[in-house]
Amino acid sequence: MPHNAGMSETASSPESVRRREWRLAGIIFFGLFAIAILYAAFLILWPFLSAIVLGAIIVTLTFPTYRRVRIKLKGRDVGAAAVMLAGITLLLALPLVVLGVLLVQQANGLVNQLQSTDTQAILARLDLSHRLSFVSRYIPNFDPSTIDPRRLVLPIVQKAPGWVAAHGATVVAGIAGAVVEFFLVLLASFFFYVEGEAIVRELRVLSPLPSRYDNEFGQKFKDVIDATFRGQMMTSLAQGIATAIGLAIARVPGSIFWGSVAVILSLLPMVGAAVIWVPAAIYLFISASMGHAAPWQPWFMTLWGVLIVSTIDNIVRPWAMKGKAQLPAIPLLFAVLGGLQAFGFIGLVIGPLVFSLLMTIVDIYKRSFRERPVLS
Repeated sequence: MPHNAGMSETASSPESVRRREWRLAGIIFFGLFAIAILYAAFLILWPFLSAIVLGAIIVTLTFPTYRRVRIKLKGRDVGAAAVMLAGITLLLALPLVVLGVLLVQQANGLVNQLQSTDTQAILARLDLSHRLSFVSRYIPNFDPSTIDPRRLVLPIVQKAPGWVAAHGATVVAGIAGAVVEFFLVLLASFFFYVEGEAIVRELRVLSPLPSRYDNEFGQKFKDVIDATFRGQMMTSLAQGIATAIGLAIARVPGSIFWGSVAVILSLLPMVGAAVIWVPAAIYLFISASMGHAAPWQPWFMTLWGVLIVSTIDNIVRPWAMKGKAQLPAIPLLFAVLGGLQAFGFIGLVIGPLVFSLLMTIVDIYKRSFRERPVLS
């Protein structure tokens, strides 16, 4: 008994209490220090978040191919990653360069044509101010002269060469920035190819969650990326087909070719198929004023572009992504649009991913903490 009493007294001595306090202080200090370091790392990586996320998306989509290449190269990680990056560069960069050259040529031809005296006479013959004067009877403040093609189109066309000359450095800087961004995406992809499996193992070791939930979150991440990629590809294909159909009905030359171009342009954020059908509608308006096209053709192309091409993605994307993303169509649409607005292009993935992970968290919480066995 005296011995036990001595032990109890020693356990509750001021020295032992002081040691526990210092252990607690050490834990708090380590936690605050870790939070500060994590925040600093976040600030450092934030400018490169798009490149890192895009690299992770590319690797997630192509990792099975990378494994097959690595097997053929007898397990050489670096060599397999280099082969994959070369293939990705050819697959993505080459079509964009060809399209860029093609669009520049088409733009130069359009500007030269619109600057000609014949085109100015054609725009004058449109006389939209006189034709739309009836609108003033219903809208008193409407001034038909404000939509005179000569006042709207010609100043822009006349200033186009000067604008290009004045902003040439900005354009070059934008292209250089895009090249640097693409190079950063390739660097991130190379790192994830080589170290991706080790990163996943390390995350599982660090995670305090049960292993079955780690696997569930990992599978959800992969499913959302697959669904987003499928949704984007299906949407671009649908917009390209719709553009080609509209151009064919409106009798625009090369409708199949320009529809194919629209498929690729629809993959780019803030670009889309409007780059194709808007100039086509303008071309048809000019042709109709010259008597080379029927009056219904430009109006049909305009309505088709606004009502069909521009809205079809809101229907096709949720339908194509609904399977693996496991989100209802309307929340999925809000997730995609909200993600784009909040994070830019990578929001296409982050928006649905956040919503899907939220549903997973709710499901895990219900299974682990709220469900109770039913007693008979």
